[in-house]
Amino acid sequence: MDPEAVFPLDIKTGKNSHHMTEAVRHFDITEWADYVRSTVSSNQNKLMQAHLQSGCSKCERLKGILSKFAAVCSREAAYQIPRAAEQQVKAMIGLAKAPRRSALQRLWAILVYDSVNDPQPVGVRGTHQINRQVLFHAGDYSVDLRFEHEKGSASMVLVGQIANQKTPDELLANLPVILVAGNREVTRSISNTFGEFQLEYVPESDLRLLVPLESRGQELEVQLGKTPQL
Repeated sequence: MDPEAVFPLDIKTGKNSHHMTEAVRHFDITEWADYVRSTVSSNQNKLMQAHLQSGCSKCERLKGILSKFAAVCSREAAYQIPRAAEQQVKAMIGLAKAPRRSALQRLWAILVYDSVNDPQPVGVRGTHQINRQVLFHAGDYSVDLRFEHEKGSASMVLVGQIANQKTPDELLANLPVILVAGNREVTRSISNTFGEFQLEYVPESDLRLLVPLESRGQELEVQLGKTPQL
């Protein structure tokens, strides 16, 4: 950049004028972006500093905006995403692209308990929320489910927990829990450290719960369509 383009020569003295004139060429946004990141040459840095000192409010404002932006970018680059959160997001993205047909060995769950069969306490029918609990066994695993439904609401909340009955200490975190109707995915969730998960959905027929256990080459399947409605 020509210094005389920044400080035009005074016609009478032949020296550079330090007063801003209409002939002054402002530095563009890419040059200021390099300036705030300290990637300009030494000579360019001196020219741009002199330009700011001359009183150019336009470039001073642009430099200030880019300085704040560079500071935000620097803080973002230093931020470390928790590994657990990263694993959950990768699991959800990866499985969202996967076809519903699975090569994993299917473990069919068997209903072993349903609270519908328990005697109902007096006055339970007058409550605004209806709860129901069911327990399934599939191989070494148990799937404990609780259905919650507010009267007048179209949606259902399903809270569940997956556990290994044979090896209770087995970690069952970050497992995809997928609710399907036929071959269509309705919704999905990810299990937490304790194998717990939660889903919200609108009840329909032929609902199934799928839990892929990639490390074991298995997939749990719970037939919810066969359980009585709340």
